[in-house]
Amino acid sequence: MRVVAVSLLFALSAVSAVAQIDLSGEWDPQFHEDQPERIPGPEIGDYLGLPITDAARLRADTWDASLLTLPEHQCKPHPSDYGPRGPANLRIWKEIDPSTQQLIAWRTHISWQAPERTIYMDGRPHPPAYAPHTWQGFSTGKWEGDSLVIDSVSVIDTTWLGRGGFFHSDQMHVVEKFTRQGNVLLYDVTVEDPQVLVEPYVFPTRIVRQSQNPDAGLIR
Repeated sequence: MRVVAVSLLFALSAVSAVAQIDLSGEWDPQFHEDQPERIPGPEIGDYLGLPITDAARLRADTWDASLLTLPEHQCKPHPSDYGPRGPANLRIWKEIDPSTQQLIAWRTHISWQAPERTIYMDGRPHPPAYAPHTWQGFSTGKWEGDSLVIDSVSVIDTTWLGRGGFFHSDQMHVVEKFTRQGNVLLYDVTVEDPQVLVEPYVFPTRIVRQSQNPDAGLIR
């Protein structure tokens, strides 16, 4: 029995080591994917592929892009779910407990407006619904196979889900998945929001490790 227990412990340790893929590094978005949405923005009134409610459509129809010329709107960072798709580079690094050398969290920084985000990996729960909401929200992560799955709540409701006046509410719930395949990071997002969506909104994105991207640093 002792031999079996030791063997099982080694097996579990090996599985854990394989699952925790290193995501650290500098990453570049690929702007040829969904280029009209992510660079110039969609045409006004174009909601193709967006499962929005009638109320969300009404708000978008009455939105005016000139709002972005006002000083109080010019420095808004992208929310955590939209940031990796925006016109900026993504940096990912580990936060390690200095005493135990265990992973506490993943940290991210995006070059546009410099938002920083913490993805807690230590098993802490989400805050209650009445907790303060922020631009990046509150995120927890766990490994599912070789994918880091991130669960986020408490994102402030003055940020958009899509260009062209399509905003989310403070009830938005986001599940993201980072899967590394060599020098490519697959980024899949599922958004649920009962106030603005009639069904989950799903979108994938590819991000390339900067040293492998011939167009690194260029915004096309």
